[in-house]
Amino acid sequence: MKRKDLTGQTFGRLTVVEYAGHAKNGNAQWLCQCTCGNTAVVDGYRLRRGTTTSCGCYRREYMAKAIRENPKTVAQMGKKAQFKQTEGVNVAAATKLRSTNRSGVIGVSFDRQSGKWNARLFMKGRLLLNKQFVNFDEAVRARHQAEKEFLEPLIARVNDVAPCNVPVNSQPVRRQTRASAN
Repeated sequence: MKRKDLTGQTFGRLTVVEYAGHAKNGNAQWLCQCTCGNTAVVDGYRLRRGTTTSCGCYRREYMAKAIRENPKTVAQMGKKAQFKQTEGVNVAAATKLRSTNRSGVIGVSFDRQSGKWNARLFMKGRLLLNKQFVNFDEAVRARHQAEKEFLEPLIARVNDVAPCNVPVNSQPVRRQTRASAN
């Protein structure tokens, strides 16, 4: 099938500059210039369908605005107790189960689109763990291993306790999801 030349066309904030090869799935990739000045390589299908309309700047602007206008967030801004940081790491956020968590395990979530379990650990502005697993238990093991490797030594330094004695995450309480219900 012949590739449609998108050079010069504008999609949202992106203007196509040139062809940039093809993706693993065979779709054409295009180098685009965003109105904010950044460049991005974008899948041609996503451009034509309107799925991708910027380099990511629109999402950043939208989310920043949404956060500033959220009354609950605004009420918590500036409260020191919200950010119990240790060596630049928000330990409370990394070790507390959020109310929106459906898996019952911190840092483990189900991705409906791929049908897999994600295991993540974010520290010091970096994703130290970001993997997908078919099996829930494998994702939990990966998250616990990352906690042992990265969080336990940090907490141990703060509490002046041996790393093996610091419980970071309890055993998973698996909640019902659509994937596990079927």
